[in-house]
Amino acid sequence: MESHPQDPPRWSLSALSKRSSDPFRFASGLTGVDQTGNFLWTDVLLVTFGCIVALTLLVRFARMYNNHIRHVSVMGTQHKQAYWRHNQTQIVPWLKQHFIYAPIFNKKKNDEIKLGTIGLGTLPSRFHLVLILIYTFSNVAYCLALPWGRANSASVAAALRGRSGTLAALNLIPTILFALRNNPLIWMLHVSYDTFNLLHRWAARIVIVESVVHTLCWLLNTYNAGTKWAGVRELLGTTPSYQWGTLGTVAFVVLGVQAWSPVRHAFYETFLNVHRLMVVCSIVGLYLHIDLHQLPQLPWVKLAFSLWICEWIFRTWKLVRYNVSVRGLSKVTIEAMPSEAVRVTIDLVRPWYHRPGSHVHLYVPSIGGWSSHPFSVAWATPSAAQVDFEDEKLGLPTTERSNDTDLTRPHLPMRSIGLVCRAREGFTRSMYDRACKQPNGILTTTGMIEGPYGGHESLDSYGTVILFAAGVGITHQTSYVRHLVAGYHAGSLAARKVVLVWTIPSTECLEWVRPWMDEILRMPGRRECLRILLFITRPRNHAEINSSSGSVQMFPGRCDVQTIVDREIEERTGAVAVTVCGAGAFSDGVREAVRKRVDEGSIDYIEEAFTY
Repeated sequence: MESHPQDPPRWSLSALSKRSSDPFRFASGLTGVDQTGNFLWTDVLLVTFGCIVALTLLVRFARMYNNHIRHVSVMGTQHKQAYWRHNQTQIVPWLKQHFIYAPIFNKKKNDEIKLGTIGLGTLPSRFHLVLILIYTFSNVAYCLALPWGRANSASVAAALRGRSGTLAALNLIPTILFALRNNPLIWMLHVSYDTFNLLHRWAARIVIVESVVHTLCWLLNTYNAGTKWAGVRELLGTTPSYQWGTLGTVAFVVLGVQAWSPVRHAFYETFLNVHRLMVVCSIVGLYLHIDLHQLPQLPWVKLAFSLWICEWIFRTWKLVRYNVSVRGLSKVTIEAMPSEAVRVTIDLVRPWYHRPGSHVHLYVPSIGGWSSHPFSVAWATPSAAQVDFEDEKLGLPTTERSNDTDLTRPHLPMRSIGLVCRAREGFTRSMYDRACKQPNGILTTTGMIEGPYGGHESLDSYGTVILFAAGVGITHQTSYVRHLVAGYHAGSLAARKVVLVWTIPSTECLEWVRPWMDEILRMPGRRECLRILLFITRPRNHAEINSSSGSVQMFPGRCDVQTIVDREIEERTGAVAVTVCGAGAFSDGVREAVRKRVDEGSIDYIEEAFTY
């Protein structure tokens, strides 16, 4: 039959929707979509996620309770810690050795995998790998649980389109939740942001794949409706929901490409800005795509978007609260240090409470714009006025008041914090170069900090604490050392032996933390509980290797981690905590040394890593 010019094209949406026998109906709407199965498997996924969170909470509460009982039973004593030296069960050390602390292969975990000079990222632990595999393969299984018995293959493709789109919308919630610095699960579960960042990346990959599958199923059915690419072009050109959906899918794919480890690490500042822009495009595109189709997944996208907005509001509030006053922003002093590092001191406009082992994100607009970078808090100091006020409340006469403003007052709100940043690329390199250009190597400007974050691991219940640091990783350990020595003197915690092991390339690096370490060495009780072992890997001459006392020793060359761990475990008091902050290969060496000895006593391994 001859068609007339006024007749609509055979492949137009209005014409095809009127023909129930046309396969195009499976390319739009809910025709062929297995809604019953969609909601069944999303419920199963939610229940699985809830069970994992509940199990983690139970394990965390059990560990916190055990640590609390150990703390109060041995606080300030040594002779009562014999019971806690030993494992009370065989299953826990086995799990630590072969599952919780174990890397996937041999000893490589935080040491970055490289293809030539290209860094490909790090590997998860076996425990994290199991979580990732459960999450990934469950999504694959849910996507494949389709009505395969249908006679029409287009109907099966429509079911896959609906299933993959539904799961992508649902998985967007944990993807955004895991990326938040103020994720409530961090303080509930005491799981590090580094772990959640790992899970965020894998959840995002699942969302990207499911979004692409969803789009390809739509494209396949549209193409096979007898219209080929003409129908695809018409729908994309005339239907806003498909336009926004395509924008969302493209943004997701761009996010996946630019978040690839070599690209992310090579252009980190650019990555952050592009990442945020693509997140906005992807969420807006997905929201409008679902809203225009009036699909039931819209509340999920609203929840994910609300989490992201609330995070930014909360972060802005924290920035303003501690850093902004009528006088301006917090004062930032950047001092150039040897071995291409800077010591940064931030004088806050309002006091804040510091936790040992915490970190902050530093903003210096005059150098890095509005980008921020994470740094461990090496030192925190209350103001002299706060110390005087407390002394006055205690009724101490003026002659007996302490001149010490930071060491014996860890409970006071802090007014000044100190960081050490090694010059790499981008922001840290700019800070160092700008400070070096100043006549005295000191740059004074304004900035802000966001935090504190982290610091959830308490060492108060361990009789023996071994703290390993490599290079600038010392900043994570200094606050712990101060806290442990002060607690030892006050009799408020279990620590009887504290060993700080720091490996650095040259003695010049000692200048990074010299003022703070000098204060630690003057603390009461330090000689009885603290030993410091310094390893200089590239000394200029052996004359500079000078051990000033028996409690502070210097050695040339690299430290033998296994020998140190073995000796301290053999001579331990009570339970042992081994912490490490340093380069990937160094952390992996400490992890391996601890794994070999976890069956010999009650030993916990704690690691701080910024694998952003």
